[in-house]
Amino acid sequence: MIERFGAHAQIAERDPERLISEMLARIRAWDWQKVPMRHVNAVGRLVFAAPWRDRPDCDPIRTFLLDEVAVSTRSGFLNPLVQTYITTFSTQSAACRRLGQALARARERLGAQWRALLTEVPEFFDTDRAPQALARKMMQMEDIWRGLRKLGLRHFNELGLMDAAHLAYLEQIGPKLTDRAEIERLLAWLRPAGQPPRATGAAEAIAALLRPWAGKAVPEDLRALICERLIEIYGDPRPVPNATWLAVGEDNLALFRRWLTKAELTFFIGVVNATQNSDMWPPRRDFWELLYRQGRIAEAWVAFPKPARDYARRNLQLWGQGNDRRFGEQIAGGSRTNTSLLIMRIGDKIVVDGCHSYKTHIFDAKDPQAPKLYQRKYDCEDIRLRSRVSRAHNPIPNWSDWVLRHI
Repeated sequence: MIERFGAHAQIAERDPERLISEMLARIRAWDWQKVPMRHVNAVGRLVFAAPWRDRPDCDPIRTFLLDEVAVSTRSGFLNPLVQTYITTFSTQSAACRRLGQALARARERLGAQWRALLTEVPEFFDTDRAPQALARKMMQMEDIWRGLRKLGLRHFNELGLMDAAHLAYLEQIGPKLTDRAEIERLLAWLRPAGQPPRATGAAEAIAALLRPWAGKAVPEDLRALICERLIEIYGDPRPVPNATWLAVGEDNLALFRRWLTKAELTFFIGVVNATQNSDMWPPRRDFWELLYRQGRIAEAWVAFPKPARDYARRNLQLWGQGNDRRFGEQIAGGSRTNTSLLIMRIGDKIVVDGCHSYKTHIFDAKDPQAPKLYQRKYDCEDIRLRSRVSRAHNPIPNWSDWVLRHI
């Protein structure tokens, strides 16, 4: 009967309830004059999707569509229902299960675009097994995004089967996420080249990348890789995390922020080493790195003057970042034109250190005069004038003992 539907008739935009009501009326009257296929496909997307898939009053439409799947040879009807199965997929939905079973019986009549997929993933229409089967196929792909497209799948960022397969993939790949190649493959899947970041399942993916390192030391190269790429894909969670980062969980977020503290120290040290010539800096660098290894530096941020800022920008571009949102700007002039700042939270203190002869300043974190982390601009002279606790670095042993006493 579906063969009698007109394929080219135009219909006006209608609200979902009206579409459903019209379809129910046509089923009751068995009136199919001037019914466009587009209308049928739109109703199909509705009645198998939440919340309509759980409504008994839509059962006559679902039964009608599934009866037509059993006999139709029309690709304009069958192929959109395959897409409906993918985008409305739910292992908990009886409607989805019925649709999958009907499409499985009709697989020989489906369009060519689905044949490679069904050959590679025979369980595709089995709602109990499809996500895990698709995830196993993803595990075999060097480039997941391209591999899935070759199978005919396109809608990667939607809820439905692809979301379920993504979560199944994370479960299967989880034990291997200490291996650089597997980490890079997952990161490439989260944002393929030239594509927007994956939205659904993003927090679960971040958690999977961090989970293997809870309570363990992460190799420096992997820490740098994960930090840079996750910030590139999902933004910096400092100081206020976005919705994706909030969904990661406090323990994982705390771990990542600690990794970023190391990144800031490494970044600051690299820029200062490249742009400053001071024999006083290396022992101070060693002291701050020791405190980090001891777990005492909770957060860190850096601010650079123009020469160091230009160097930092060039290196961020080399590293694929292309912006300077990863550091602040030190704007004092005069004798402090070339002073770079390292701002740290250590316990309940805010500690500010600078290159050259700039003293170390220590504030109580609750002091309204204390500099805040993650600001866009800092004036090192203003910080000096507001500070009540400070000390020069000479001699280094006395300076380091002073810092330890005050933090």
